[in-house]
Amino acid sequence: MNLAIWGLWWPAIVWVTVWLGRAWCVVCPLEWVSSRAEALGGSLGIRRRRLPGWLATGSLVILLFAILQMLVPGVQIHRVPHYTSIFLWVSLGVAFAVGLLFRDRAFCRGFCPVALLLNAYGRGGMLAVRPAPGAGDKAPGAEACRSTLNPSRLDSNRHCLMCCDCIKADAAETMQWRLRAPFAAGDAIEPAASWPLTLFVMMVSGFVTYELCGVWKAADAVFQWVPQRVADAAGAAAAAGWIRGAWTIVVVPLLLWLAVGAVARMAGVGRSLADAWRRLALPMAVVVAAGHMAKGLEKFQSWAGFLPHAWAEPGGVKTALAMNAKTLAQPAAWMSPPALSAVSLTLVVVATALALREARRADPAAAGRMSAPILLLGGFYAFLIVGWGGWIR
Repeated sequence: MNLAIWGLWWPAIVWVTVWLGRAWCVVCPLEWVSSRAEALGGSLGIRRRRLPGWLATGSLVILLFAILQMLVPGVQIHRVPHYTSIFLWVSLGVAFAVGLLFRDRAFCRGFCPVALLLNAYGRGGMLAVRPAPGAGDKAPGAEACRSTLNPSRLDSNRHCLMCCDCIKADAAETMQWRLRAPFAAGDAIEPAASWPLTLFVMMVSGFVTYELCGVWKAADAVFQWVPQRVADAAGAAAAAGWIRGAWTIVVVPLLLWLAVGAVARMAGVGRSLADAWRRLALPMAVVVAAGHMAKGLEKFQSWAGFLPHAWAEPGGVKTALAMNAKTLAQPAAWMSPPALSAVSLTLVVVATALALREARRADPAAAGRMSAPILLLGGFYAFLIVGWGGWIR
């Protein structure tokens, strides 16, 4: 189960979202459970409420995502099937409860732990639902969308779940599936991200830094030095994972974005440090997503070789014992370190160029001033990935 979820499904979600937008939402079992619960609540006469505005902006989602990220170093959720099972059942239970109590796909908009990831990473996806050119008032309005969107005015992938409800309700056949180039120029982009989305990009940049460092032993030793010293000084060996988690998603992002923000402010971006962060968040999300994709590729190609063993023996006990006794060889990674480094480096370089383009689209007047902080983050991730190939001694 852990191999399928964290080794295959999770990297695939990041890649699919970047390339195809919120395509996962079309087949998400949590959305299905929540929608069935919403229908059940209606048939039982339960008064379902609208989602409060503060929840709809992702204020709770950022907390849920932080908890999920803390569980990785804290309890090794990605390595312990029991914890993964608990997480899945709790998620299904929450989806069902929210569907009973709220309406208009409230779970997807305010409770899904990866809603902000899908929002941030999926904006440049090539697959989209849009009104046909010249559709005008003929396209369905808000009444055709259970996500409280107005299909006739769709101009971004950030909230659309691609459920096709608007296409089904479109008598004039004005709504269309479109396959476009990545980061289509016609899509809208805000000059400044919301605070929940900004905090998400900041937090996940620290997590991606942790993931990228983990592939390069020298960088990993540097990254782990402070939390390990803190754990040793506090005599808290049992809590070392939680200390590392706090370092990863709180301290490192803050240090990283203080540096990025300082460069941005010196370049004249924003009226304040906070404003500069919000203006940088969406372009920076493209670079962060590329770093996440690179780590996903590394994880997939190193874990995928175990899939035949998992299929043959789902419990995995005999396989683990045989590998430990060295009577069964561990599957080799599909790519050599230099090849993996080269592919991943290409991803980050292309993403950095796209991030600069997104900055120009969001605020043409400030695009030049935003170049330096974007290049700083892209260069930092590129440096870590170069280390994967063993080219830095």
